[in-house]
Amino acid sequence: MTKGSILTRLGMAPCLLAIACAAALSAAPAMAQDSSSGQAKEADAKRLEAVTVTGSRISNPNAISPTPISVMTADDIKATGATNVGDIMTRLPQLASTFTMGNSTRFIGTAGVQPIDLRNLGTSRTLVLVNGRRFVGSSAGSTDVDVNLIPADFIERVEVITGGASAVYGADAVSGVVNFILKKNYQGAAVHVQYGSSEHGGYNQGFVSFTGGMNFAQNRGNVAVSVEHSTQGSLEFPDRFGHQAYRAIQTPNGPTDTALFSNAGGYKTINAGTFALGGNRYVFNSDHSVRPQNLGTFHDSSGCVDCDRLDANQVSQLQPRYGRTTVTALGSFDISPEHRLYAEGNYSRVNVKTFSQPAFGSYTINRDNAYITPDLAALMDANKAQSITIGRFDVDAGRRGEDTRRDVARLVLGANGVISGDWEYDASVVYGTMDETRHNLNNRIVDRFNDSIDAVRDPSGNIVCRSGVAGCIPTSIFGEGAIDPRAARWFNTTTTTTSRLTQFVGGGSITNNNLFAMPGDAGSASMVAGVEFRRESSKQINDPLDRAGETFLNAIPNSSGAYNVKEGYLEFVAPLLADHTLVKNLTFDSAARFSDYDSIGHTKTWRWGLDWAIDDNVRLRGTMSSAVRAPNIGELYSGQSQNFANFKDPCSITEINNGSSSRVANCRALGVPVGFDSAQASSYKGLSGSNPNLKPELGRTWTAGFVFTPTFIEGFGMNVDYWNIKLTNAITQLDFATVAQHCVDSSNGINNVYCANVTRGPDHEISNIVAVNENIAQLNTSGIDLGAYYTHELGRGKLQLNLDLTKVIAYTEYPFQDDPTTTQQDNGTATTAGAWPKWKASLRTTYTLNNWVFNWNTRFFSRMLRVTNESYKANPTQTTPIYASSGFFNDVRVSYDFTKARLQVYGGITNVFDRDPPVNFFGTGGASGNYDNVGRAYYLGLNYQF
Repeated sequence: MTKGSILTRLGMAPCLLAIACAAALSAAPAMAQDSSSGQAKEADAKRLEAVTVTGSRISNPNAISPTPISVMTADDIKATGATNVGDIMTRLPQLASTFTMGNSTRFIGTAGVQPIDLRNLGTSRTLVLVNGRRFVGSSAGSTDVDVNLIPADFIERVEVITGGASAVYGADAVSGVVNFILKKNYQGAAVHVQYGSSEHGGYNQGFVSFTGGMNFAQNRGNVAVSVEHSTQGSLEFPDRFGHQAYRAIQTPNGPTDTALFSNAGGYKTINAGTFALGGNRYVFNSDHSVRPQNLGTFHDSSGCVDCDRLDANQVSQLQPRYGRTTVTALGSFDISPEHRLYAEGNYSRVNVKTFSQPAFGSYTINRDNAYITPDLAALMDANKAQSITIGRFDVDAGRRGEDTRRDVARLVLGANGVISGDWEYDASVVYGTMDETRHNLNNRIVDRFNDSIDAVRDPSGNIVCRSGVAGCIPTSIFGEGAIDPRAARWFNTTTTTTSRLTQFVGGGSITNNNLFAMPGDAGSASMVAGVEFRRESSKQINDPLDRAGETFLNAIPNSSGAYNVKEGYLEFVAPLLADHTLVKNLTFDSAARFSDYDSIGHTKTWRWGLDWAIDDNVRLRGTMSSAVRAPNIGELYSGQSQNFANFKDPCSITEINNGSSSRVANCRALGVPVGFDSAQASSYKGLSGSNPNLKPELGRTWTAGFVFTPTFIEGFGMNVDYWNIKLTNAITQLDFATVAQHCVDSSNGINNVYCANVTRGPDHEISNIVAVNENIAQLNTSGIDLGAYYTHELGRGKLQLNLDLTKVIAYTEYPFQDDPTTTQQDNGTATTAGAWPKWKASLRTTYTLNNWVFNWNTRFFSRMLRVTNESYKANPTQTTPIYASSGFFNDVRVSYDFTKARLQVYGGITNVFDRDPPVNFFGTGGASGNYDNVGRAYYLGLNYQF
């Protein structure tokens, strides 16, 4: 679809043509009422504004939004004591702790990146804006924004908008929008310094910032700049939790099937190396000799207690080493009373270094290996073994790691002003880039390693590599510390991956806040109309060794891709009634957006809402909206690679009766004969990866709530909102076995997306499977948000209480949206995929006394099952402990203002009661980001204003 056809469908071509004449392309900023949940002055009035702040593009300072919005102010940010915005934001109960600084290391290339996950629907479904405009992503193939790049000391407030906002802001706003509003017209200068350290040692944080601004040209212009530098030391697991090692082991006679035991671990892959021979297991001593493996008090098929086991925590890193420098500049200039130019510039450099597990595996050692000791030779000969297979965790070869440098830059140029009368315009362009260089440390070259451990004696009796490859250094792997460091230097290398993202956004809008008078003196209607063009591109170049699959991980192909989108949007707000019985005012809000992607085609989104103020005490509000998420570049264009998987053919005679009632008929429809017995002896091959034929994800949201600001209770207000989000066509990737099974288990026959991806040869055997990204899943979630505040004079000071609480009613996954009978109820669980507490809350208590300010912040979330709800219902006694404990974390901050010296000094304690994470939730996995793995920590700081 062309831009013209979009405008025609909107029925607003004349308005949008006026924009093109008025200014260059732009994305208009979201204008909102000012709010201040943490400011001492005018707290009552500003708190009312906080619960009615608008998320609309219509820049009416008196606008009331029907959309639920939470606001965090600059004072709220200060009270946390945190200096990274990502750490600050995860304290809000609406946001999931999907990415924290600690667990950001669990994926390749994401160390130090902290995107936002609203409503636990995924970081890619939350739209992050800065001053109402998009910000470039920080990971290859993705638009996920690292919010740590937003300067904490330059933030005026943060608005969190729940629900589908695509009609107003565009794609990706499925769960909502998080909009960071930076300070405007800043004058003066300030220095902020902070240093903190853990009580338990092994961890520290440093922060310094400068903020300065001034007016010029007789106050027609303003320029402000912020420079921040933040550092964090790494924290290793043994430095915090010693050598705790827990594992779920099958209990032979216990009340539950399994239990978490301390001093437990897997026994088939260990540091020293272990192998099975003649029905027994053996382990290597430090002198290369062997002995029977101690399997401890008891063991199951893979783990043991008080035994020769693996302690993976010995190489677990709780926090990466991190450094960030961010420079931000804002400027504006009034070229006339009616027209203003403005600019924003952001540049950040991030350096992050992290180490994880070493390489590991099962290695075949032949009988003639030069390092075999006499006792091992005798053991092999007694069992007539020509080789053994050793399971080994190669700590002595060096931990694998990443050393990453990430440079992110963003520039905004724009103009706004008055066209004529009540018609105003806003026009801007946004250009952003992200350049990343990642060095993959101690990356094993597999063939070299295999050559090194295949050591024999040459005719002269010297130990050499059997292969004779030039430069090969032989090494033993028998026992801890056996690997020769010279050999490790030969078979380990540093590979390099480079990535680049670019983003361009341009568009324009016109606004009229006095479009026409509504009947009955209800007020004036308002509207905004605009167009927008956006281009996202991504390119990742992997090291030749990684591309060829010669290193420890699977082959990783280069990837690149881009997409363009042209959009037109319209928003309309109309006051319907005012100053009637039971109707102080009634306002209708609506928006629509049409988009044309060169990757996925056309999309359209809409929103309508109603805000009804009964009187000064009670306000009702509700919205319905649709949203879209366009597949990102990684999902579309990251490439496909060949993989292999072991599973049983569902049409084979041994499996055909183990599926749905449709399996037999579907196998016959595929031409598989009765009695087919698969002769597949090895793994099945197929393709996995991206899919250029993906469709957009579709979201539907509705909200309903009320705001209560009783005039008869001074200083009190609250809001309660119900929200319900349904996401269809969710993008997911299945494994080969699931694709094969669902092909023949579908009740709709074989004309389904799964059978289209399974190829069978003339012999009826599966010859190829395609398991790429597909639009096949559905997510439903709903809940209730409560926000409340109370301000009261207490003694000679003032007490302020601010509560945010979220109750998640349901979170249901449909892995296959065409099969509503297959569901997973995630609410109240914490699994390897993530954490879904039913209750989350944040209470901020502030007491101000003269120049003293005392802050006490409490964060709470409810306990969670360690297994799925479905598994728990089927077997509630399957393991102990079956719950991960609730979280109850408290932080305190105390500050004193030396008014004459314009100096504030402060100090604080985080995790005051030194709460440890529950067992196996040490803060490095996706489900454990809610917990604090640093422990009690102290910080001191000062703010000085020039």
